[in-house]
Amino acid sequence: MPGIVMAVYPALGIDIANSIYSPSFQRRTAWILLALSIAEAITGFGAGPATSSIVYSLTFGALTRGLALQLHILLIAPLSLFFILHIASGIGLALIRRRITWRPLYTYVIPSVLIVLFLITMYLYSLLVII
Repeated sequence: MPGIVMAVYPALGIDIANSIYSPSFQRRTAWILLALSIAEAITGFGAGPATSSIVYSLTFGALTRGLALQLHILLIAPLSLFFILHIASGIGLALIRRRITWRPLYTYVIPSVLIVLFLITMYLYSLLVII
């Protein structure tokens, strides 16, 4: 456990250049979110009863309605993870720019809220998958 904390600690520090609170990290999560959102939209249209035939023809039969529905449900987990990371990065960066330098906020409070939010979304996701 101490090894994990030592490995993650620089990523959660107040130093903008090497942390999840850097603008470059926020840009990377934004691009990943864009790609995941487009994939979620395409698979959502592919899973729909009225639009599945259109997506099926546009993908030359590669994305059937069943596969689109499975992918649509599977994309929820990474989409929620990167959405929560993006929000935490933005909040942390805004607080750093306002010169709030209380170190436990960046190393414990924001990551704890991030983990709790992700656990809640994964619990709700598990309810969706089980049913």
